[in-house]
Amino acid sequence: MRTVVFLVYEGAQLLDVSGVASVFAEAAEFMPEPPYRVVMVSEDGGPVTTRGGVALMTLPLATLTETDVDTVLVPGGLLQALGRLIARPAVQDWYKATAARARRFGSTCTGAFALAAWGLLDGRRAATHWQAADELARRFPTIAVDPESLFVEDGPVWTSAGVSTGIDMALALLERDLGRDTAVTVARRLVLQMRRAGHQSQFSAVLEAQGGGYADLVAWLGDNLSADLTLDALAARAGQAPRTFHRRFTADVGATPAAFVERLRLDRARTLLEAGRTPKRVAMATGFGSLDRLGRAFRRAYALSPSAYRALHAG
Repeated sequence: MRTVVFLVYEGAQLLDVSGVASVFAEAAEFMPEPPYRVVMVSEDGGPVTTRGGVALMTLPLATLTETDVDTVLVPGGLLQALGRLIARPAVQDWYKATAARARRFGSTCTGAFALAAWGLLDGRRAATHWQAADELARRFPTIAVDPESLFVEDGPVWTSAGVSTGIDMALALLERDLGRDTAVTVARRLVLQMRRAGHQSQFSAVLEAQGGGYADLVAWLGDNLSADLTLDALAARAGQAPRTFHRRFTADVGATPAAFVERLRLDRARTLLEAGRTPKRVAMATGFGSLDRLGRAFRRAYALSPSAYRALHAG
């Protein structure tokens, strides 16, 4: 049984703890023996109130001094709350000693600031929430901060972009331990629509456009990528003249209709390629229509062929 430890503190983000912990706990539901023991610790133990107002029961740090810790993680929170955690010498000493003997350690979201302050990310690549990435890079110039990726693995260190991406990272850890089939089963039990790879961007084209005047059209596009999505077809669906639609859509979404559609199709193509689908089938499923068109779009965006991408990222 592997022991997964969360270093909890006043003001920690609840989902950074509960979402990740749920992944490890869920694996016990369909295996002969529980593969993980999930433990919450804090400096003094007892109830610790998270940022959402929910208190988590924790064990004192000293409880685990002799325990074989497999994985130890610091959840994110507001930087003020993290600052109080970072300033506790006993916490720093415990975490650094535990990380040194653990198989792996890391953080979710802004928890990376604690690892950085304790010197555990020096010379490494790390992820954090996109809103905090510039600040992390400014404070700690020796760290290669990745503001795009959902999560990053650098040796024994795993860091994620925050909140829901911690679940993606936990599934990747689970897959590393117990295999792809187990990770997929857990994802299904948690009713996740898809498992996201770490290199995927924190930014969703659909999400970014859902708050504007074309929200309904954008939602429809995500479900109809193989349909006729020419300018004239989209303008007709929006009830506007093509020139008017092109001008207003570009101003509202920040991309031309053609560029936005290609971005959506490429995002879906990457997901399908990562799932092991052949490039030819992916080209048809995403509306590119031919392998040649998919290949040209892929090379423009990623400087890779679809086949090379699939070889690198398919499980």
